[in-house]
Amino acid sequence: MSVTVADLLKLPSLRQAKVLGGKKGLKKTVSSISVLESVDPAVLVHEMFPHDKYSGGEIVITGFLNCIDDVDRQCSNLLRLIGGGEVGLVLYYVGVYLPYVDQRLIDIADEHDFVLICMPEGQRHLRYSDLITDVTDCIYRARATNVSLVSDILARISTVPHHQQTVGTALQMLSAELSCSAVLSTHEGKILNLAAWPAGTEDAIYQGIERCLPLETELAIPCPFLADTEMFCQSIRADVIQPLQLTLIKVGAPLNTQLAGQAADAIRICINIWGKQHGAVAIHELIRAILQDEPLKMRRLAEIFHVDVAAIHEIWVLCGLEAPSEIDMQQSIEIARQCADIVIGASYDGNPVMSLSTPHSLQETERAMETILRQALLKNPNAVLVSCGDLFNTTECRKAYRLTLDNLDDAKCIFPHKRIFLLGELELAEKSRKRISEGEAAALRRTLQLSGLQNDREYPELLNTVCTFLLDCDSSVTRTAEMLYLHKNTIKYRLRRISDLLGFRLGKMPETIGIYRGAAIYRLLNETAR
Repeated sequence: MSVTVADLLKLPSLRQAKVLGGKKGLKKTVSSISVLESVDPAVLVHEMFPHDKYSGGEIVITGFLNCIDDVDRQCSNLLRLIGGGEVGLVLYYVGVYLPYVDQRLIDIADEHDFVLICMPEGQRHLRYSDLITDVTDCIYRARATNVSLVSDILARISTVPHHQQTVGTALQMLSAELSCSAVLSTHEGKILNLAAWPAGTEDAIYQGIERCLPLETELAIPCPFLADTEMFCQSIRADVIQPLQLTLIKVGAPLNTQLAGQAADAIRICINIWGKQHGAVAIHELIRAILQDEPLKMRRLAEIFHVDVAAIHEIWVLCGLEAPSEIDMQQSIEIARQCADIVIGASYDGNPVMSLSTPHSLQETERAMETILRQALLKNPNAVLVSCGDLFNTTECRKAYRLTLDNLDDAKCIFPHKRIFLLGELELAEKSRKRISEGEAAALRRTLQLSGLQNDREYPELLNTVCTFLLDCDSSVTRTAEMLYLHKNTIKYRLRRISDLLGFRLGKMPETIGIYRGAAIYRLLNETAR
């Protein structure tokens, strides 16, 4: 049933094409063909392949016409296609609009077994439509003459990255192969996974099928919410506690009963192989829905797992991991449950993330965070833990996560000795960077109070003492002395001198607020100047 990249190279439209890289990927299965002219990799990340979601083994056509001179962007697009599960790229108009194929593209293709094909160079008359017609015809002829759906799905899923080897990926492959929507649900009618075909119809399919489930099995019926559409439901008895249902929704041509049976068998095998991951994947999707503030999806997943999303007011993020796969997510969740009633967690963007209800007490919270961080540091010496609390809703959870990604590096510059960061420290880093970005004059205004120390001949030592005392040692004389390897009396003398120069006692609020912010900006400026 499957068509490989090698099969496509025999087509008339590709006979003069050259394989430049990724030759080890020639045996990969092609499910469809697509055209790419996007030049912004972020579009691929957030819209086409959200959070490394498997897209379905397409071969892609492009001429990079919007970035013909930007090789970095070409490479970024190539990597995002690879991350989304695409199998190859066909380059058009090389030597016409695109000057040449950079060696970096070839190296990336070889590294990832991603087939990079170049159409005949210097030819303006080539048309995308010729290849699209050829490939589409080849795929549909193969599907009509050779039925081997189970082996095809298993073979394809075994070639995708480990983190994409899930029931959801299998359902996506199935949907692409059969050109129909596929819904996996419980016998009570709760939807576990949905792969919509064509793309972009997920919400309409979900809302429609939700009203119909559960369905009678082994029976094809007209679809009540889509015209000229048929639904077929198969029961799946995998090695799980409860029986499941697979519903196929196909527009136009009637469903092939034999293929529907094979589809159910393929999903049954995938559940047995990756069954333990199935719940984890859905929890991962719930974390993703929270952090992306997707209310509809969040509600669906929260109902499945009986999670009161409205009670979530805090997120913890482990960052700076060299080996994120070594983190025992379940163990971290159990530790966090010692201080909060509701804890869910999963890896998101390579960072272990936990969403929590309001913790019981500060002491329990600090103990749990220190334990989680200590375990992470065993194999990740640069690990830090970010705690964002007092979040009103999931919209604020998303903002806090984005704040973490955007400002953690600056927070590390301001607080170089910290391993556990709080929301307020990230907000300080964000504001400090904003002042610096406004220009030198704005930054100088914010550090104006510190300039009062310049009148003293020990200015460098006094300034260092201010920063250490306020930013590193929580205004503790003892800790400041230990960190600067000085006697406590020396620190006390400096603090008196600083207070005399400033006109108020350092540490007294609210007078010290401006000095605190100025010290943060000073550290960022110094780090930028290095």
